[in-house]
Amino acid sequence: MPRPRKADTTSSSRNRRTNVSERLSPVTENYLLSLYKMWEAEESPTLTQLTEALRQLPPTEELGTSVPSVAGMLRRMQQQGLVDVGGDKRIRLTDKGREEGGNIALRHRLAEWMVVRLLGMDLHEAHIEAHQLEHGMSEALVTKLKERLGNPTHSPFGWPIPGSGATGATPGSMTLDSADTGTEYVVDRVPEENAELLRFLDSARLVPGRRMTLLEGMPYLGVMQVETEADRVSIGYDVARQIVVRPTEPE
Repeated sequence: MPRPRKADTTSSSRNRRTNVSERLSPVTENYLLSLYKMWEAEESPTLTQLTEALRQLPPTEELGTSVPSVAGMLRRMQQQGLVDVGGDKRIRLTDKGREEGGNIALRHRLAEWMVVRLLGMDLHEAHIEAHQLEHGMSEALVTKLKERLGNPTHSPFGWPIPGSGATGATPGSMTLDSADTGTEYVVDRVPEENAELLRFLDSARLVPGRRMTLLEGMPYLGVMQVETEADRVSIGYDVARQIVVRPTEPE
């Protein structure tokens, strides 16, 4: 009696392997996200600058951030056609690298909104949690999240969400250290890497969408005093240079 034939799973297994192999590694995605954010800020980093940026990522990402390990990873990314390193030693994303960087930025920024808006987590926790979620998000989940969140155009920290139609800086925006005394502004963007700084900015309501006024700048002391919707607070110029604001529109 002939044996029953087994189902031919070779084709489907091959397809699954192909799909898995097409997905970049979490380490590569972390590099691309850092480089994509620098590209958004119109920066082309050196090896040293990229290494410093990667050191700001949460320890849970378990990246090797010595200069030799970063240099080795960049060589692999060059072979993948994701980056170019010019004669000026500056690192630039290729067209493919920008596309892949945009994909991971999309997942990361939607994950930030998911944990803040849907799960009720504090803003200072969002960046860390998003790093753990971004690598496993499927296209189907991304689509559902965008719908559930109402198709946001910017992350909770003010960074544009790729594919939403939003561009970089709002016309007329500037960093807070360049703001005029006595003028009311709306916060456009804040740094997201430092959880303790975010805890302070959130408690002071110095976050995207909130209004603030520069009361006094004291560059000789390295600090400025601002009035927010919550309180009067002092911040350093080093922090102010990382906060983007825009003038409020007249009513």
